Amino acid sequence: MLQGGVQQSNFRSNLVVVWNEVVKNLKFLLAYRIIIVFWAVFPIFWFIPFILQGQAFVGGLQSPSFGLITGSEEFIPFIVIGSVLNSYVNTLLYGMGESIRREALQGTLDYILVSPTNKAYVLIGKALSESLSSTIFAVSQLTISTILFGMNISLGVMLPVFLIVILLILGLYGLSLVLAAFSLLYKQSHDVSETIGYVFYVFSPVRYPLESLPSWAQAFGKLIPLTYALIIVRAIMLIGTPLSAMYFEVFALLVIDAVLIIAGIYTFNWMENKTKKSGTISQY
Repeated sequence: MLQGGVQQSNFRSNLVVVWNEVVKNLKFLLAYRIIIVFWAVFPIFWFIPFILQGQAFVGGLQSPSFGLITGSEEFIPFIVIGSVLNSYVNTLLYGMGESIRREALQGTLDYILVSPTNKAYVLIGKALSESLSSTIFAVSQLTISTILFGMNISLGVMLPVFLIVILLILGLYGLSLVLAAFSLLYKQSHDVSETIGYVFYVFSPVRYPLESLPSWAQAFGKLIPLTYALIIVRAIMLIGTPLSAMYFEVFALLVIDAVLIIAGIYTFNWMENKTKKSGTISQY
């Protein structure tokens, strides 16, 4: 009975740690409100040139040749979905590493790492706060895109899409842990985040179908979780394919998530032990 009470108390304490991390990181976000405007609105301007370019090439909003590859002749919703899901990549990959770096600059990272608190819950709190902000940005982008481009979004479509977004976020958590590990040892992960972001952008079907890439690039793109998330979400939203018919893509996404999460946890624990032994945690 006593042991059960202790476990319950520990669970509540860990939930408090997660909650406080979420609140703290959201306060940092709200302190610089121009960042909210940037991530909520400006990504739309990033894909507008592609829309104008597509109109110039095909002379309208639809392309039969594009439809032969993707199953939908409308390329604007295709690009909008790619931009919205890619925003999760940008915010989560940059957010986790920068959050760890911010703790180091403020002098609080040492106390977090040497405290008896389970570091997993600290990282979960940081990850949840990044996911929440990413979702807010994604919703705002979809809302604006619906108004500007007339995208049809229904509740029945968005529920399976929401599930796939969760699976995408889980895979990105693993990569975020790797970037957080780099922040511990090398004091910043911005360059690594930029590199991974561009790899995702080029080899995942963010702006164009995967089939338009060379065969070797398609094979590489199929190792990226964003690729499967985009394929599934577009099939659901643009073609009306049921989620049950995408079982292979969902399974592949789950496998990649598991590999990335295990790799992320192992890398972070290894880097944490290495920085503790070297005494370089708080160095600039």
